Amino acid sequence: MDPVSAESPKLTVPAIVDAAIAVADRDGMGALSMRRIADELGVGAMSLYRHVAGKDDLIEEMTVEVGRRFPYPIDAEPALGWRERVAAATDIDWELYQRHPWVVQAYTSPRYGFSIESLRCLDWLVGGFMDGLGVDVEVATEMSLTVWSYVNGVALAVLPSVALDTDSDVPGGLVDVIEGRVADAPPHLAGLVGSARGGELTDPRAQVDRGIAWLCAGFAAG
Repeated sequence: MDPVSAESPKLTVPAIVDAAIAVADRDGMGALSMRRIADELGVGAMSLYRHVAGKDDLIEEMTVEVGRRFPYPIDAEPALGWRERVAAATDIDWELYQRHPWVVQAYTSPRYGFSIESLRCLDWLVGGFMDGLGVDVEVATEMSLTVWSYVNGVALAVLPSVALDTDSDVPGGLVDVIEGRVADAPPHLAGLVGSARGGELTDPRAQVDRGIAWLCAGFAAG
């Protein structure tokens, strides 16, 4: 590819952000650098700085962009109830994390986790709790952040392979226990050996759904 000048219409902030997302999706955040993005676009690294101030600002733009690609149904008619909003947020966030694993870690940083669009999504969840459960804005915000944190936490635990360049095929300790590969399993966990629910217990999406159901039961109980 021939180098593209900084003045070329091909080199724009959206083009740079798209290229950065492609690199992070393919190779993880550890591979993300201004030079790598420039190579992806076929331009000189310094030309990128005419459009973005640096890597931190670029990551912020990346998180905003992927968030836009996975919008909450804020304007749905009729308006969704609080449980439906939690279910929608869970499904959308989980799909986002599957498609873009790097964003799981990015969202743990306050700088990258609360764009204007993210605040609109949070407001939508908060409104659902306030209207549906009659709680005040502080409690509704805590409930909403708990939902977000739970889904993000499960994703962070099970999607390290892209972010940290580890081997995703290496089974975890609990899998080893269930499949009988731990000779000295702790006494209570030893009861899981050969469990018919082993797959369910270690399936990340099943963990998310169960955990969110328990959270919602607790929210409803007050």
